[in-house]
Amino acid sequence: MIKNAIKRVKSLKIHFHIAKNKKAKIVADELLNLYGQVELSKAEVIVAVGGDGAMLAAMRESITYNIPVFGLNRGNIGFLMNEFQKLNLIDRLKDANEIIVHPLEMIVIDSKNKKHVELAINEVAIFRRTHQSAIISIKIDNTERLNELTCDGVMVATPVGSTAYNLSAHGPILPIGSELLALTPISPFRPRRWKGALIKNKSVVEFNIINSKLRPVSASADAKEVKNIEKVFVSQKHNINLRILYDKTNSMEDKYLKEQFSIG
Repeated sequence: MIKNAIKRVKSLKIHFHIAKNKKAKIVADELLNLYGQVELSKAEVIVAVGGDGAMLAAMRESITYNIPVFGLNRGNIGFLMNEFQKLNLIDRLKDANEIIVHPLEMIVIDSKNKKHVELAINEVAIFRRTHQSAIISIKIDNTERLNELTCDGVMVATPVGSTAYNLSAHGPILPIGSELLALTPISPFRPRRWKGALIKNKSVVEFNIINSKLRPVSASADAKEVKNIEKVFVSQKHNINLRILYDKTNSMEDKYLKEQFSIG
């Protein structure tokens, strides 16, 4: 963790990324009037207003300019967000802690042998497109670990994404900063008792779709979907730094630890 990431900055040029939901729109004009709005290319920080979806979108926008993102929760869950307050935003930004995370790269070869490349902050997920189960083989660093996984799907999740879709599929929660990825099946039929695996974040995961014409499969990198896939490679991009700002009272390490003991 890098503490007080932008504390020495006397004034901040803010770009607000505001979600389209009602709760975010209600406060949009007041935030813009209080703090102004600059173009993304001139911003020193992005403030995402909304839920976790807005935060992920803002983090994607930050990649080109290597600027930090601070989330204000005006969504439903807002696990990645800070508490919403209209006042004292500049002081909060100057005093915020920063963590750095890295996205996944998804490389897909589709049924027409076309290559697709997308980034995912939460997870890369593969899932069936019809009533029939998908059949998928899994390689880790060129070694086949599972020759046939019959399932609704399978995913690779980052620590950031481990509390999202991955957790809903009964995957493990990974502490922020851990050098692991979660490989988690979605409704596995065979082998029925396979619960997934933890893999090093420097590994390359390869999925090959078996009988893809009869059992068509899609792949998604967060919200970016590619249909009719044949093969998928997933690896973490350690050369891309996503900078996330949090209030000192909103420790992400503590939040992820508490989530592991939640029974709600």
